[in-house]
Amino acid sequence: MCIPVRNGGAFLPLAVDSVLRQCFDDMELIVVDNCSTDGTAQWLERKRAAVEKISFFRNDVDIGLARNFNACLSYATGEYVKFLCADDLLLPGSLRRMADELDANPSATLLVGARRLIDDKGDTIGVQRYVQRNLRVPGEQAINRCLFGKNYIGEPSAVLFRRSAAARGFSEAFPHLIDLEMWFHLLEQGGLISLPDEVCAIRRHAAQMSHTNTRSGALLDDNVRLFEQYGRKPYIRASRARSLSRKARVAYRVWLCRDGISAEKRDSVLKRYSSKLLYHAAIPVFVATLSAWRSLRLLVRSRRRRSA
Repeated sequence: MCIPVRNGGAFLPLAVDSVLRQCFDDMELIVVDNCSTDGTAQWLERKRAAVEKISFFRNDVDIGLARNFNACLSYATGEYVKFLCADDLLLPGSLRRMADELDANPSATLLVGARRLIDDKGDTIGVQRYVQRNLRVPGEQAINRCLFGKNYIGEPSAVLFRRSAAARGFSEAFPHLIDLEMWFHLLEQGGLISLPDEVCAIRRHAAQMSHTNTRSGALLDDNVRLFEQYGRKPYIRASRARSLSRKARVAYRVWLCRDGISAEKRDSVLKRYSSKLLYHAAIPVFVATLSAWRSLRLLVRSRRRRSA
């Protein structure tokens, strides 16, 4: 179990306790603090003194997100690796369930479970899954689905993988999509197991880096870079429907970061990977529809809470 953390004092104790409550003893918990300034290191020192199975390391300097993930990997010695982000939770019994599935499927390199989405108070706001049923698929098939769609596999907290297949480490060339690029790397070596069971809780809150990365265009850069690296692989199947889906998603991603990138960059990305017609005609309609649907969902949820 690996928890990379930087200034995670608000939620880290909950994350650590969710690991320690697992009914799975053949496990080590590795926490690597990347120069926190909020008391995280001090709390971890006290926790390590009280719990023998915790291994705590602290970087001398801020090494960044990708290198801190790789630092966690460098300390790991187990056959399987399970990451947990410091603001997420591991749900009861999930570690044994995931390990048992990989034990039973030696050709698989990556396993993903369903993710419960929670807010900063811990209230459930949704659930996301790779698929709705227990499924085993070839790795290259899963890469195709995600490359022409989105990260259906999800965040590091949702997966378990074989340490031997991840020996290369997380790629520092993808500072914001280090997870999805690693999933592709693992899936080139073996299959994917998808569990419909919820295995973790992913916390959504305003302080997360993903919001800033989306607005600034950083995530768009990584998406382009990922397609350049994997889009020409011999196993990629670029049908018309898939190509159109990808163009629509690129146009939407450009729209999300429209205030953080130049007009020249916007037009360049649209010309090469999407189309201006999609961006100017289809995306505004989609965004308006999505906004209306979200407002309706919030209204329904509010009424249910009042009636309860």
